[in-house]
Amino acid sequence: MSDDEVIFLVLSIGLALICTPFILGWMKHRLYLRGNAAAAVPLLGIVAAMGWITLVLQNYADPSVVGVYQLFYWVMGLAMVLGPAFWVLSLYGLRISVDVYQRRNMAVAIVIAAWVLATGLIFGGSNWGEADTSGDGEGGWWIPLGFFAAGWLGLLIVTAIYLRSERHSLRQRLVQDRNRGDARAAASYVLSTAIVLTRAVAGDFQGWTSGMGGLASVVGLMITHEFCRRAVPTLVTTVDDPWAGPQPQRWLEAALYLLISLGFWAVSYWLTPNL
Repeated sequence: MSDDEVIFLVLSIGLALICTPFILGWMKHRLYLRGNAAAAVPLLGIVAAMGWITLVLQNYADPSVVGVYQLFYWVMGLAMVLGPAFWVLSLYGLRISVDVYQRRNMAVAIVIAAWVLATGLIFGGSNWGEADTSGDGEGGWWIPLGFFAAGWLGLLIVTAIYLRSERHSLRQRLVQDRNRGDARAAASYVLSTAIVLTRAVAGDFQGWTSGMGGLASVVGLMITHEFCRRAVPTLVTTVDDPWAGPQPQRWLEAALYLLISLGFWAVSYWLTPNL
């Protein structure tokens, strides 16, 4: 390993070690964890994210990613999952320490788990494929990290648009109202967007068609959200406030998000079967 790779490996290990006690609740009294079903949900998101990253590194990464380099990228992925994934939600007001461990809020736990898994999906996708298909140059750790940064930034932007277009504060509905229907819809939106972005950052460079297809699918998710926010409540429910009480339209909204993202994956795989 080169000097810069060793330095980045040490930084990744340090970040993971700093975040782990807080994320796993080691700093909390065991009473906060006993019988707390919500505490298990973010941990399942971490396990799923790291499982995906492990699968990609072992089977679909660049041929040069073997031995210590598999460990290098795995630790890097763990640092991204435990660090930025939780930090950005804390800045928004969804805190695993307070909302999940202390208040046992399942709605917040669902959204946190979805965001963590989405981060892992994008990082795994950024390691999928060869870094240098022509053989004229040499790849490096900055290539998958750059693709991850681009994909994760896209996830941030699209999620911000989602939050801005919601009629009421999603944070209030999750933290104060503990509304699981809104949590499921938001989690589905985040994961569906991550599936599209994972496909967009994965594989060898195939030209602009694949990238534009991913962008078009993300736009489709946004349009679907706007349609569900404005038209669907009128069609499927009669409550005065479509975001209060039973929310059958949120199940339809979540299903539409998944159909769009999975449909994009199937079409793009048909167009580029070697990816």
